[in-house]
Amino acid sequence: MELGLFLQPATKPGRPLADIIDWNVEVIRNADTLGFNEVWIGQHITSPWEPLPSPQQIIARSIGETSKIRLGTGVEVLYQSHPVRLAAELAQLDQMARGRLMFGFGGGGTPTDAQLYNVDFSTGQHQEMSQEALKIILDCWKPGGPDNFNGKYWSVKKPKYSKNYTWHLEPFKPVEPRIGFAGFMPDSSSLKIAGKEGYIPLSFNVSPENVAIHWPVISDAAKSGGRVANREQWRHIREIYVADTNKEARDAVLNGFASEFWDSYFKVIIERLKINHLFRKPNDSQDTEIDAKYLVDTGTWFVGDPDTVVTQIVDQYHSTGGFGVLLQMGFDYSDPGAKEGWMRSMELLSKEVMPRVNSLLKV
Repeated sequence: MELGLFLQPATKPGRPLADIIDWNVEVIRNADTLGFNEVWIGQHITSPWEPLPSPQQIIARSIGETSKIRLGTGVEVLYQSHPVRLAAELAQLDQMARGRLMFGFGGGGTPTDAQLYNVDFSTGQHQEMSQEALKIILDCWKPGGPDNFNGKYWSVKKPKYSKNYTWHLEPFKPVEPRIGFAGFMPDSSSLKIAGKEGYIPLSFNVSPENVAIHWPVISDAAKSGGRVANREQWRHIREIYVADTNKEARDAVLNGFASEFWDSYFKVIIERLKINHLFRKPNDSQDTEIDAKYLVDTGTWFVGDPDTVVTQIVDQYHSTGGFGVLLQMGFDYSDPGAKEGWMRSMELLSKEVMPRVNSLLKV
């Protein structure tokens, strides 16, 4: 099992954007030093709790400050950019990264972002736009560039090229193994796309029992596309905090920003969407409040000393049938007194927990 990061990026509102960027780049740099295999950076516009509008810019800066770690958009929201422009930008970024770029795409999940673009979530417009955009992007990356395309939302006209003007932009190396789609709903359309097309499926941080139901969705979609789904591609995104003792880890989460982010922001989202059940243990009362304390107490979040977290990861591996990459959810622990603990958590996860996990999985 490989190890990576998923940076939403969860941030306390009011922090200067320049400081937020510095923190996330520092985390990425630390991950590269510690041997993390990859990192995905999120994209939002209207959420001050997740305030980075351009994962590409974070990746561009991080390329020069890292050497091995793969860097992914997590995700580029496809209705927000003309697909030709996005294809050209990502091709250039992949050249800059010399093939270390990963291409996370999606239809977006922030209602106010969609309203800003006058896109209607209720009709599935964002998904339709995303499907058209992906076709155009992939067409741009084939030899000779894009052909004519007349869709419902996007159109492309192939120019009359000449000796001095032609399509010349292409990624550094083949992109198909590096394209990913993320989802957390039980019947996620994004995970279906990943399965059908053989792309990377990323399962968000629902309870381990509900992560398990993603695999039949991915596998069935793969069969419909004449493929066999590969569990080694499957990424699981999970809140993880490791410390030298269980008490230290628990205190850092429940009295730190991870708890504040969930209780003040993300909990409100799942309640509004009425998807609390995705984060609740199957046998618990439907009235149980899904706050950060519940998630830690039930082991939905992996919080504890190395022994505890090793057991939790191995249990999730077996209960879901197996997966290839574990992605630690990132939180802003840049405040004085918190930063050292977060960096120590990353170190323990990489250097102590994951080697033991992989040793147990080989038995």
